[in-house]
Amino acid sequence: MGIKDFAPLVSAALPDIVAVVPEEPAARLGRWEPKGSRQHGTRVQAALDEIGNVLSERLLGALELTVDRLAVDIPHDLVSGLTRPTVTRFSTMAIGGEQTATKQPVAIVEQVHPGATDLVVDLVEALRDKAAVPDATGDEAEIAAQHGAAHFALAVIVSTAVLRSLGTAVGGETSAIIGVALGAAAIVLPTVPKPRGYAAAVLAKRRAEYLLPRSWSPSAAVTDHQFRITEGSAPANVDFSGNGLVAAVEDGVVVRTGVAAGHVPTTMRVLAGPPDEIDLNGWDEVVEISWTAPEGGAVLHGDTARHNRRWELPPWPGDYRVRVHVTGRDDAEDSYHVVVWQAPAAPGVVHKKTDRLGHRLRGEPEPPLVIPPDAEHWWIEKSSLSEAATITVVHGLTPSEVISTFGGDPAAPVSIKSIAERPAWERHGDPRYGYVPLLAVLAVDDVVLAVEENGFQGADNDTLTALSRNGKAASLYWNVNGNFQLTVAERGEPLFAGNPRHEPGAPHTEDLDFDDFRHRKAKGLTAVARFTGRGITADDLAAIYAADQAYVLKG
Repeated sequence: MGIKDFAPLVSAALPDIVAVVPEEPAARLGRWEPKGSRQHGTRVQAALDEIGNVLSERLLGALELTVDRLAVDIPHDLVSGLTRPTVTRFSTMAIGGEQTATKQPVAIVEQVHPGATDLVVDLVEALRDKAAVPDATGDEAEIAAQHGAAHFALAVIVSTAVLRSLGTAVGGETSAIIGVALGAAAIVLPTVPKPRGYAAAVLAKRRAEYLLPRSWSPSAAVTDHQFRITEGSAPANVDFSGNGLVAAVEDGVVVRTGVAAGHVPTTMRVLAGPPDEIDLNGWDEVVEISWTAPEGGAVLHGDTARHNRRWELPPWPGDYRVRVHVTGRDDAEDSYHVVVWQAPAAPGVVHKKTDRLGHRLRGEPEPPLVIPPDAEHWWIEKSSLSEAATITVVHGLTPSEVISTFGGDPAAPVSIKSIAERPAWERHGDPRYGYVPLLAVLAVDDVVLAVEENGFQGADNDTLTALSRNGKAASLYWNVNGNFQLTVAERGEPLFAGNPRHEPGAPHTEDLDFDDFRHRKAKGLTAVARFTGRGITADDLAAIYAADQAYVLKG
């Protein structure tokens, strides 16, 4: 007697149980991969908890009547080691935590019949070959459903035989049997190889669902000055001397970074054909090469844990073209844009080469170091104002006059820190009317600096014109939505208001390239400083926050 005698009984009952398992829940079980995030109770309870209430309730509803009628004998020696209670009737009780139609009965079984659920798991594991469906056919969902249904049916049969052999109302309850079976199936299924045709079905599904064009903005993981987009390889000693940026490897490409390790921001686009134009503006290096994908589906190795997704290239083999754009490598502040499309193999092309690292890697003399005219204002990009602000510089007015012109009360300062520590609804005012702006000012040299964090009053043409009534005034406004405006006025006359990239006539911008998206805020502040004779520095901003005074502006 033993498992050899039990196996034929299980096999005989399998078809009838498989037939009543719904396809969609069965497919979910067939694909099940636990995350291990739930640790409540026994391993069956933890698995049942992680798999979720919806699936549990649906399977209980589908199988309840069938299991009510199911009778499966089990050899006595397989269950002889289980502890049996001295009474055979129990009242139900609430066990802690959220309870459902399966969780509570399973929790009671765990208390009354310790070890019974572990035995079910062990027997399902030992008999899993009886549920194998190696020749399952169909698409991915159909094969997953056949795989999941067979093993769940196996678990139901084993759970029925074990729990009803105990001779108690607790063990014989159908909801407990199905709950234990579902937990056992969730434990065992991830260890069972998928049917032979499953991998091909998954690939077919990926290909069918991979629509072009597509784009995303992942974070690429950098190790040893490189990140990779491969089908699985992690090549070492990659030679970048050919173009100084990107190299083809056996199953993808590897990109040479300025950052030694960590993560770098990356945008990626996969196109159906080559890009309409070559984008050189704003990039230090732009290089294009070919590579051959053995199977397809190369993956950008990055922050997949945080995003919970794969940054995958087209899942079919063949020749591909990749164009890599980079800026910031010389300062270890890399940023990348990668464009991929399918195309016949062709020689590599270096479309642009201006960073010093690329020249060194190619064995070329480094270009001379050039300090851009806006470099002194780059600090703003790492400040607390980097996302949204207006900075205004006024010549010819006192701080009180500036505050009044903005619409504030010079006699009613508030603490910046206290405002920041308030609940959001108080900081922003009545949510029906939006944000209530604050203004902080600092008199330095012969100008007044006015700062609005996440505000925009200084960008108003009428306000700025009024601020210039005794001299000059200029402001720069930006926000996270891409809005950007330089405004200048002198002696009460407006001179310019707009984005220097699109609007001609911005003063003092002749050598500032606003078509280049890099350091755009710094370029705007440089224009403000040139016009007014004084700009804002990091020390100025620190002094404003140290003074801890601001003024509420009228809405």
